[in-house]
Amino acid sequence: MSRGSQLYLGYLWLILAFCGGPGVLVDCQTPDDVNMLLSDLFTNYNPRVRPVQNQMDPVVMDVSLYLFSVNEVDEVNEKLVTTGFLDLKWNDALLQWDPNSHSGIDLLNLPQKDIWRPDLVLKNGFTKFKELGGDHYYLTINYTGDVFWYPYEVFQTRCAIDITYFPFDEQTCDISFIVWCYTASEVVITKSSNGVNEYEYEENAIWTIVDTDSEVKTESFESQITFSITLQRKPRYYVINIIVPIVCLGFLSQLVFVVPTEAGEKMSYAVTVFLSFAVFLTMISADLPKNSESTSVLSVYLVVQMMSGALVLVISAMELRLHHRKTSNQMSLIFVGIVKAERRLRCVTSCRSSEKVASTLVEELDLQAEKNSKGSNSDIEWSDVTSSIDFFCFWVFLMLNVSVTLFLFLYISGTI
Repeated sequence: MSRGSQLYLGYLWLILAFCGGPGVLVDCQTPDDVNMLLSDLFTNYNPRVRPVQNQMDPVVMDVSLYLFSVNEVDEVNEKLVTTGFLDLKWNDALLQWDPNSHSGIDLLNLPQKDIWRPDLVLKNGFTKFKELGGDHYYLTINYTGDVFWYPYEVFQTRCAIDITYFPFDEQTCDISFIVWCYTASEVVITKSSNGVNEYEYEENAIWTIVDTDSEVKTESFESQITFSITLQRKPRYYVINIIVPIVCLGFLSQLVFVVPTEAGEKMSYAVTVFLSFAVFLTMISADLPKNSESTSVLSVYLVVQMMSGALVLVISAMELRLHHRKTSNQMSLIFVGIVKAERRLRCVTSCRSSEKVASTLVEELDLQAEKNSKGSNSDIEWSDVTSSIDFFCFWVFLMLNVSVTLFLFLYISGTI
């Protein structure tokens, strides 16, 4: 046998080996084989007919959600935007074949418009009503009739926002899907054991996922699945840029009572602090939903601080008027009592803070204070009245501010 004949027989053996020669395990799948399989499957196939042999039986569809990212939580419009895809699986009894009769073909990828698929839609969508997927989507079918569909979407859904504990809040948002036309006796949804999966998930800069859940609701006329996502806000930005400045402003507002009345800057200082609270209240209101279902504790805190600032303005204005009264004007007993109480408190505090002062000196001071209270009021001037009012208001507003601030942080942290 010539060398050319040997090469020819070698090539022939290789062709037979790859195309079904005796004893060879590898099959050759040609385009004609695929065309013949498609012809056998779709000769009498109608995508408008439910794929069950007994039309009284339901199509059972397994559903799970794969989440890529949480794009946005819009508190103002109460909207959740996520990116992901659904993993849907059902059995098409009308698309089954024997791989051994079709050159070992066990999988097909077909356009979604060519076969029956459930009319699953997003129930709580924020935008227009539309079907899942598109003409460019393909479905995978294996020889047993199992169909796998992975429609990828950017889901925009409604989400009720509870802003009570803003910015230390948690929000639970739902993504609900429903079979629109078919009844629960025709298409039944079951949830996969996977539920919600974080597939190649990209962390959000503001929100982090703390919990997920899925629930199937089947009634006589509808079959529905709801995926719940619990999100926790990352509060660092709001603490640094809003809460810390607000708390500092709250304590700065008491310093108006430290500024001497004769300095002439008392009113301008009080107005500046008051307007600063108004600016922060506007900033927070712009980031919160316009509804009355819930109220942010932080907003209430700001309103309390603004009311406190308004009261400080009123007291400062009254102090300026009292400070510039003539000495000939008769002084009310209330003002006299305020001055004497302030002097007595200062005296007692000064005596207790000094360990070197003898106890006899304390008694003498008490006697002197008692004599002053019974004696003439001629040594009390209007400047003394405003100074005493500053003394009492400083401590009263300071204790009030500390109490309100402590209550704020204990409440939003869930301690009370």
